[in-house]
Amino acid sequence: MSKLRVKAGQKPARKLCSAAACLLALLVMAGGHWFMLQSIAWVRMFADYARRDSLAAALVETFDGHHPCKMCLQIQQGRQQEAQKGAKLPWLKPEKMPELSCDARPVTVPPPPAIAGAALVARLDFFYDFIESPPTPPPRSAVAAL
Repeated sequence: MSKLRVKAGQKPARKLCSAAACLLALLVMAGGHWFMLQSIAWVRMFADYARRDSLAAALVETFDGHHPCKMCLQIQQGRQQEAQKGAKLPWLKPEKMPELSCDARPVTVPPPPAIAGAALVARLDFFYDFIESPPTPPPRSAVAAL
């Protein structure tokens, strides 16, 4: 069985693809697909109106709301259908959401036991030999043994 070799350039590409997929999912969840479709419709409307009239008149006709194109009407209908489906979902209705009940009573915390302070002092006395610095100069018997 052969081992798969991962090239050095594959890991950043995988990260880039996963980041792009997450961004795309976020845009779709936030309704970005409707914005993109509406932008395409506006560009097409502006181009069509600019062929017949001046640029200023085309800009006014595109964004005044009184001259929607076929695509704009379909986008509006799709948004309405999506809103109606969202209204039918029980977990999106605020009146049916469960309330978060937090108990706001004050809580009394007992004081620490008095023995704890004495035990801490006893522990420090036990390890006191390890806390002191070594004597200077070293004892002669230790130097002679080396």
